[in-house]
Amino acid sequence: MLQLDDRLVDGRWFSSVPHIRFTAGSCTCGAAAVRLSPRIMPIARLARPLLGAALFLTALAICRPALADQTVQTPQAPVVVIHSSAGLVTVTRGDDGYVRVVGGDNPTATTFHIASGDQGMMIPRGMGLPPRRFTLPGIREGTTGVRIDNTGGDMTVYVPQRTAAVLVKLDNGDAALSQFRGPYVVVTNGGSVDLRQLAGFGHVRTSSGRVTMTRVAGNLHVETTSGSVMGTAMLAGRAEVKTEGGDIDWGFEGLSGGPYRFTSNTGNVHVTLDGRQAANIDAQSTRGSVIDRFARVASVRFRSQHAMSMSLAGGGPQITAASQSGVVEVGPHQP
Repeated sequence: MLQLDDRLVDGRWFSSVPHIRFTAGSCTCGAAAVRLSPRIMPIARLARPLLGAALFLTALAICRPALADQTVQTPQAPVVVIHSSAGLVTVTRGDDGYVRVVGGDNPTATTFHIASGDQGMMIPRGMGLPPRRFTLPGIREGTTGVRIDNTGGDMTVYVPQRTAAVLVKLDNGDAALSQFRGPYVVVTNGGSVDLRQLAGFGHVRTSSGRVTMTRVAGNLHVETTSGSVMGTAMLAGRAEVKTEGGDIDWGFEGLSGGPYRFTSNTGNVHVTLDGRQAANIDAQSTRGSVIDRFARVASVRFRSQHAMSMSLAGGGPQITAASQSGVVEVGPHQP
């Protein structure tokens, strides 16, 4: 079992400002240095301070961009750990073999290496989730990890198309993930989360923020307290979506093995799919109503005001939609 230290997602473990040191004769930025030679040209002593100041400002301008645009080489699919205090964090596909950080408030990007080749990983406790194990196919000892800390401001992180894992912890702010393959975990206190064209195990947790998903595949687990959840053209192999007070609106584009469970305490639950897709559907609302929009397409086994059980195209993966007091509605896609 591979374990990431809690400190990987603890902002206190990161340096908020990269090491930059100026001396009388050099501008040092990381390991690189721009030297100011005292023998630039044989000019008058009075002109030397002005020329030195100009070169100093030029060297300063050369060093500064590295603070907002950093690139880390990753020969294998990397583990990327991101902690941000505020702002929008966007994680999207970039160039293979590199992790690139753009924007933010002087973010730091440092590397670590996986010390074990076990085919499993524990979600770090510092991310605010209960410990949970998930597999990392193909991970090897020595795999490069990149940890990024941002004190605030919008930041974009470009990752290879295939990653070993992406872990995002937001104190405040929103997250947007798109167009890469691999496991991912997103935890935010109250920000919104947008997922687009992802494939892999996904775990999303937010309190009041909205979760929107488009053409997301893989196994999904989504939890919100009061935020709504919307899935469009979904391709998930299985899904578990829970919210206390938010609404759930989920549209299937394809079904796999399942199961698919959608649960809201006080919100409404709306599930749509092609009536020609094979599926078993159970819908229930303890104090609300249950609405069937499939008409004669479905084979109904049981129906009442508060519950219904049916099958489509002879039956298939299990779909369960439930609410304590909201309206639960199942039906075909609308044109």
